[in-house]
Amino acid sequence: QSLSLKPQYIDIYSSSWGPDDDGKTVDGPGPMAKKSFIKGIQEGSKGLGSIFVWATGNGGQAKDYCACDGYINSIYTISIGAVDNCGKQPWYAEPCPGTLAVTYSSGVSGTDLQIVTTDLHHQCTKDHTGTSAAAPLAAGIFALVLEANPKLTWRDLQHLVVHTSKPVGEPSEWHTNSAGHKVNNKFGFGALDTGALITAATDKEWKTATQQFIFETKPDKERKAIPSRASVVKKITTDGCSSTAADKICITK
Repeated sequence: QSLSLKPQYIDIYSSSWGPDDDGKTVDGPGPMAKKSFIKGIQEGSKGLGSIFVWATGNGGQAKDYCACDGYINSIYTISIGAVDNCGKQPWYAEPCPGTLAVTYSSGVSGTDLQIVTTDLHHQCTKDHTGTSAAAPLAAGIFALVLEANPKLTWRDLQHLVVHTSKPVGEPSEWHTNSAGHKVNNKFGFGALDTGALITAATDKEWKTATQQFIFETKPDKERKAIPSRASVVKKITTDGCSSTAADKICITK
């Protein structure tokens, strides 16, 4: 109900919840949440698509991996992690390729800066922490971007985040993907840059993102035991939609 509340009035939904951050729980959106996502991107924001911002989680100490969270991995969400004021990954943050970008949040208690914001009971706090502080900051930034260009679609915003986010932390931790973008398992495509986002969003050369394209290939099922102190590697080779083989499905939305 919360993910589909008044989509004709609400453009951005900020969520800081999901599976337990205990390092052993794998879970994701159920049938109703999936339905809300689909309905949101198809009908929300006057047909431009609702923006679903999602905090990547605080299970760093438990060695949780945010890719085990189906809300973070969803193509319909903008997953936001945290970076501290020193440009480092906070102790609670979870690494994973599902992170799209990061915003600033708390670091080590008593050493690094915390987040100042409103609090319950008409109070303020200067001690807000975690990715639950980072995600709402991103939602506020996205609100400014949509105010600058109300015609942006949900896919436009994702593309803009990828194109404008800035690398943080150690340069050696970054690599360039096949599309030419710098990426990092801790920080996604980097820290959000509000000025760069708005500049890109209002650029007359900006072109609306193309339709969503989904490629699915049937999984190759194979039973393998996972040792308690080791890992199992499974390689899958795919050629996208270049083949007309029966086990490939191409969908545009």
